[in-house]
Amino acid sequence: MKKKVLLLVLVFFMMMGSVVAYAAPKVNTFERPVRGSAYSLAQWGVDGWSAPWDLGMSTRTWIDGYNFNHSGGQSLRVFYPQGQIDPQNSGAQAPFTVTPGQEYYLSYWVRFSSDFSWGSTENAGKLGLGLAGGAACSGGQECTGYNGFSSRMIWRSGGQAAIYYYHMGNAGQYGDYAVLKNNGADIYYPKGSWVNIVQRLKVNTVTNGNANPDGEIQIWYNGTSAANITGLRFVRNTDKVDKAYFSSFFGGATSAFAPQNDSYIWYDDLKVSTNKAEICELAVGGCYNRTFQAESYNSMSGVITETTPDTGGGQHVGAIDSQDWIAFSNVNIPTAGTYLVEYRIATPNNNGKISLDINAGGTVLGQIDIPNTGSFSTYRTVSHQVQIPAGTHQFGIYAATGGFDINWWKITKLY
Repeated sequence: MKKKVLLLVLVFFMMMGSVVAYAAPKVNTFERPVRGSAYSLAQWGVDGWSAPWDLGMSTRTWIDGYNFNHSGGQSLRVFYPQGQIDPQNSGAQAPFTVTPGQEYYLSYWVRFSSDFSWGSTENAGKLGLGLAGGAACSGGQECTGYNGFSSRMIWRSGGQAAIYYYHMGNAGQYGDYAVLKNNGADIYYPKGSWVNIVQRLKVNTVTNGNANPDGEIQIWYNGTSAANITGLRFVRNTDKVDKAYFSSFFGGATSAFAPQNDSYIWYDDLKVSTNKAEICELAVGGCYNRTFQAESYNSMSGVITETTPDTGGGQHVGAIDSQDWIAFSNVNIPTAGTYLVEYRIATPNNNGKISLDINAGGTVLGQIDIPNTGSFSTYRTVSHQVQIPAGTHQFGIYAATGGFDINWWKITKLY
């Protein structure tokens, strides 16, 4: 009997050892602070992102709630001044810490301004965020296996998309790069539209202080594999991926790389995770989302429908007083997770509040304050994150405090 118990205990611990422990994902949809303000390092910290230093976050970033966003009502805009290069004077930089891990996925949506300049007589710049570890070897350093590694997206001439990485054995003084490809053709970043980039970096294993050539970098562009680099050696010590490295600027080492006009890049829906399943941009069909026209409710209390002045026309739900509600039946949520819920609203009043629930108010998912948009003809999108269980639900939008109109609402899976 004792042998059986010992065997069962051994099997239990063997099973436990096979369970992969994932670090909690980090997400930023840039829905705060208020639009029109800088997104300083302190504001990053409020949203759970910490870094020991930054360049440009207080002076060259802006929360855009007026022009462009991929989801929700806001995004992060970064400024690249005409004639300026390097992170001291262009873009922004900050090494945001993540729990050290052997393998990480990094996803974000990016949009170049419609008149974005790729450079002057030379064309190159760093884009958005990358993955790095240890001392984040870069800047023309020799990567020894003891001073870390880095892997960042770049643009080249004409907006050619590439991954730029520092590892042991760079071909030259600077990092190596691989051009992103789709069915054999080079990928070029578009101007004026959103694209998604996902990077995966796996650190090599180490045997007796020797770096094994089994490190990997993989890039997906709009959900399709665009680069797969294997046989890499990053470290010969215990360094892991420990940074989501915001490192975006023009250059290049000379002013020949500077933009010919003021240029901007918008970022949205940033995610970092050790679990591929939490990067829904890589799922078949992408991230689940569904938009509901407010007037398409299945039941309601106290509201009316009327012609909307919002973009796109149609109808909206109005005359919403406190304790009024609209409900939507038979909404299928395929997988449990964290969702971004958006509401397209208009109001000249202060202190409005929406409560979102499922199953006839049985479960309150969350509440969101409704800002004064200036008038009933001035619409704005506001959003919050909620946890939604899998299943078929009735969703209710309840006016905890009324005085607003709603045109539509939307659910999008984050992870």
